[in-house]
Amino acid sequence: MNYIIVALFAFFGGISRYLLGLTIIQPNGFPLGTLMINVVGCFILAFLVQYIETTEKVPDWLTLGMKTGFIGAFTTFSTYSLEAVKLIETQQWGYASIYVLITIIGGLSMTLLGYSLGNRVGDWRMESERS
Repeated sequence: MNYIIVALFAFFGGISRYLLGLTIIQPNGFPLGTLMINVVGCFILAFLVQYIETTEKVPDWLTLGMKTGFIGAFTTFSTYSLEAVKLIETQQWGYASIYVLITIIGGLSMTLLGYSLGNRVGDWRMESERS
């Protein structure tokens, strides 16, 4: 059953990534779409993980589907790596540096933000249920 859940959620994660990628303008060959998708994915994953750990109200199948299926298909380390190599190969050093640094720093920052917000929302929900 877990295979079906992961596959179903991965379908929607992959489609979401594709459609969002189509709507984002790629200025001068800079892979803005992949950058935005990966950074947003960092936030969503961290938020979900922390929220779930705080509230413990989400079924295991939903957690598996969202984390492994949806976010796993939505984000892409391999495309990020390939695009960074292509920027280096074409000697677009500035774009390559910006892309790598923003992906790493932005991804970590959004992970911290998502983690913190997930914790706060989870705490708020638990407190409101106790009242």
